[in-house]
Amino acid sequence: MTRDTDILVVEDSPTQAELTRNILEGENYRVFLAESGAKALQMLKERRFNVILSDIEMPEMNGYEFCRKVKEDPATKDIPLILLTRLSDPGDIITGLECGADNFVTKPFKPDYLLSWIKHHLINIELRKTMGAQAGLEFFFGGKKHFLASDRMQILDILLSTYEAAVQKNRELRNVQKDLELLNSTLEAKVRERTEHLSREIKTRTKAEEDLRAASQREDMVLRTLPMAFFYAKPEKGGLTLEWVSEGMAKVSGFTPGEYLAAPDLWFSRVHPEDKEKIRSEIGCLAPGRTINTEFRWMTKEGEYRWVLASATVMDGRALGLVLDISERKALELQYRQAQKMEAVGRLAGGIAHDFNNLLTAIEGYTGFLLKSLAPDDKRREDVVEIEKAAQSAATLTRQLLTFSRQQVFKPQVIDCNAAVRDTRNMMKRLIGENITLEINLAKEECRIKADPGQLEQIIMNLIVNARDAMPNGGKVTIKTETMELSERYCRMHMEVRPGPYVMLMVSDTGCGISPEALPHIFEPFYTTKEAGKGTGLGLPTVYGVVKQSGGNIYVYSEPGLGTTFKIYLPRATEDIAAAQAPAPVELRGAETILLVEDDDGVRGFALRALRESGYTVLEARNAEEGLEICERNIGKISLVLSDTIMPGMNGHELYEIISKRCPGMKVIFMSGYIDSELANIRLTVDNLAFLQKPVSADDLVKKVREVLDSPATVKS
Repeated sequence: MTRDTDILVVEDSPTQAELTRNILEGENYRVFLAESGAKALQMLKERRFNVILSDIEMPEMNGYEFCRKVKEDPATKDIPLILLTRLSDPGDIITGLECGADNFVTKPFKPDYLLSWIKHHLINIELRKTMGAQAGLEFFFGGKKHFLASDRMQILDILLSTYEAAVQKNRELRNVQKDLELLNSTLEAKVRERTEHLSREIKTRTKAEEDLRAASQREDMVLRTLPMAFFYAKPEKGGLTLEWVSEGMAKVSGFTPGEYLAAPDLWFSRVHPEDKEKIRSEIGCLAPGRTINTEFRWMTKEGEYRWVLASATVMDGRALGLVLDISERKALELQYRQAQKMEAVGRLAGGIAHDFNNLLTAIEGYTGFLLKSLAPDDKRREDVVEIEKAAQSAATLTRQLLTFSRQQVFKPQVIDCNAAVRDTRNMMKRLIGENITLEINLAKEECRIKADPGQLEQIIMNLIVNARDAMPNGGKVTIKTETMELSERYCRMHMEVRPGPYVMLMVSDTGCGISPEALPHIFEPFYTTKEAGKGTGLGLPTVYGVVKQSGGNIYVYSEPGLGTTFKIYLPRATEDIAAAQAPAPVELRGAETILLVEDDDGVRGFALRALRESGYTVLEARNAEEGLEICERNIGKISLVLSDTIMPGMNGHELYEIISKRCPGMKVIFMSGYIDSELANIRLTVDNLAFLQKPVSADDLVKKVREVLDSPATVKS
């Protein structure tokens, strides 16, 4: 195997280069020498090497600069690079990490020590390719901020090499100490002639101790700065016996290194029961030259489970590794998956509601026609009224689905959240009953938000009803408003939240609470924990949809038996609060010509009849292409286009774009079961556009038509 291994040695000292060559060729490695970094870079372009050994102190281009260039080149970055140096400062460690070095070997070195690290990297080179994960560590040292994009294996290798360098110095110190003890035994006989020599030996020992102490302090400083913990353990059957733990373990778990060393089973006893078997299996796979990486839940001293990443490798019969708290990353991953799921459910709900609204438009419309045709004393009126009520109830359900999927008509304006709570106080008291106490704590300052007033009221009512149902035997409901600033740190922990000023609306109860199993599903449509017939499963999904459509976020905190708290964060508005305006009276009848474009036969028939009975001339089309042909044949006659948005072939938006160019100033009403992104912000006075949401009654249809016809038209420039 070694005969097929090419090693590049970058060394400006010919003597040192030849010495290194002899060591490597003695193990049957093929050795190539380069006297400078520039020469080595040229050789790397011409030949592929398995390992690179580089001195640091070289003229023109030092070892750090050479290492950085090698690691920046995609063709050579995966080649293990070992720096040969006299390691004495943590700045060397950090610089080595930043430039991408894989290892330090301190001069002078023993041949076996150098060869063991070369073999280590050759064994792990394929594993390193598959690992790929970046540690991404940011820390302060020496008054400067450092960011390391190194992989875990590289960090571990370099820290191991610095650790072993310190161990080597300690061994040397012990050898010196033995020499001193031998000298001391004959000191009395040779005190005169040995006084000067002994003085030098003492100075050497003192200096060595000071150097070792300083090096140890510097290394401790580096370990304390890094946001992780390190350990040294003896692998045993089914477990690890810790022999050394860094101070960083207290940050990760709350337990001090002394507590871990005093109780060997402590670390494993804190592993989540569901993860213990996996940990045993991973430990069983530990072997020299193999690194394991595993994620598991670990209970801290405070009793909280945190997600940690543990990485370990075996060298000289001992496992060396690190532990990193990844709870924040796990929380963000969970939020992302939940957001993706809610987005998918929302799209499904919107599509279902669209199809149902087409059916309900025809049912409600023709039911209205039937009621008008029946005499007041006709016995069949009661049956028709029941049909109409059922259709209206179904329409309410579809509106809730559309609200959840953020495809409902949204008319935001600047309002005071405090005023909205005060205005609904009496209604809330009637809803909760006499056995539940209502406490309202409003912020002293105005809580301005931009939202749909009706939908904000719906949020409050839905949460109040939810709280009431959770307290059948009485309790307390608390409503609170507060203005606050959400920080960058908070937003990093919560997806889709931007830092800035917010209004917080809180609704809390002392009810039965929500189980951990149910909590992730409470915002899903039709999910309910209530008894059959006591809920549709659309209350909280409606709240979720309104909050999201208003640009806010909602969070729930609950424990069984301890109640539930909902916190809603809505962006604080700076504009003035909108003044209420009374609607102007609208004349329903007219004589204009209207182009009706609708692919659903039932909806088209209903709209055709409603408009004609109100005096309008109606030209009907089954699709957008047919509507465009009719429009071109009747230019100058058509006053308004009433069109569905989603149709086979050309859709309503595309039809509008063509008509607005050929007939500038043409007014258009879009009629649809839900609002898509293109209808989210309709501006009637600018674009001659209006929107009518299905299902719609005959009265609402002709009222909207008359309203748009009477509004001033705008011709696009």
